[in-house]
Amino acid sequence: MSACEQAFGFFQDQAVCKYILTNSKGSRAGILNLGGIIQEFSVLQNGGPHNLVVHFDDAQGYIENPFQINKQIGRVAGRIKGAAFEINGQAYQVEANEGKNALHGGSNGLSMQLFDAAWVSRSELVLSTRLQQVSDGYPNDLDVSIHYHLTDDDSLKITYRATALGDTVFDPTMHIYWRLPQGLAGARLAIPDGQHMQLDAERLPTGLSDGGNALFDFSDGQDLAQAVSALRRSTTQSGFDEAYRVRPDLAAPVAVLDTGEGFRVNIFSNRNGLVVFTAAPKEPAQHDAGDYDALATEAQTLPDSLHHPEFGNIRLNKGECKEAVIIYQIEMN
Repeated sequence: MSACEQAFGFFQDQAVCKYILTNSKGSRAGILNLGGIIQEFSVLQNGGPHNLVVHFDDAQGYIENPFQINKQIGRVAGRIKGAAFEINGQAYQVEANEGKNALHGGSNGLSMQLFDAAWVSRSELVLSTRLQQVSDGYPNDLDVSIHYHLTDDDSLKITYRATALGDTVFDPTMHIYWRLPQGLAGARLAIPDGQHMQLDAERLPTGLSDGGNALFDFSDGQDLAQAVSALRRSTTQSGFDEAYRVRPDLAAPVAVLDTGEGFRVNIFSNRNGLVVFTAAPKEPAQHDAGDYDALATEAQTLPDSLHHPEFGNIRLNKGECKEAVIIYQIEMN
């Protein structure tokens, strides 16, 4: 395990450490061993660093905040209907932490892990842990490594590798929040090949799409503030918490976010789902009032795939390995 580079507080009486990845352009990615959090993703603007992500400056802020800010999520991202599923004919029940459903791997998933950290180079870091059934309640143990690589084209590539020590499930995401202007002013989102998935009252996919609904159509890009206003005029929703079927592609972005502050974020994924969520994650009262200043982009397999085989297979048999990749590439507008 690499020595702690920068002290960042404590979690359960253990030290939280920040590791800083750098590239030749002076960009930085600050990674915490707590939850694999991306505390910083900074690029230079007007000679100084501009942090593109919502962040706290101490571990306690992340621990106390309910929005899972920039944490690794798993074993399974999103919701699992009834907090139950089957693997090879065996039924499993896991923690129901959102009503009757499981959300984001429960209260002891990846987001609550203190990882072991190992440097590959000054631009690459690997975090690793063993998720244990006795701790997170999901079937059997799972060895997980997460490789962060900050490249010279200002891409932060996240590669997940998991090995099942028994039959289990695995579909993680990075629950990243991009900093946007107050009220989302000037920010714009495009999901070029995105097909909006119909959700029920519990925000679970029905299995159907509603691609004809212009309110949720970001294929040609929409101004986010205007899109939220249109949504409020036509529905009871105050903001977006939506799932899209996307085309898995590490060469063409599944989504493009213009931050309204001179930056474009290109998001790549080798899986078929993207959840987008408008929020004010550091200010719950502001969030509840619908005064948003951030957007979460959660690349994953389509949610609740354990009950929709057509969405993809996230089950692993004993001894099976799985890899998933998310890339965030930053450009100046």
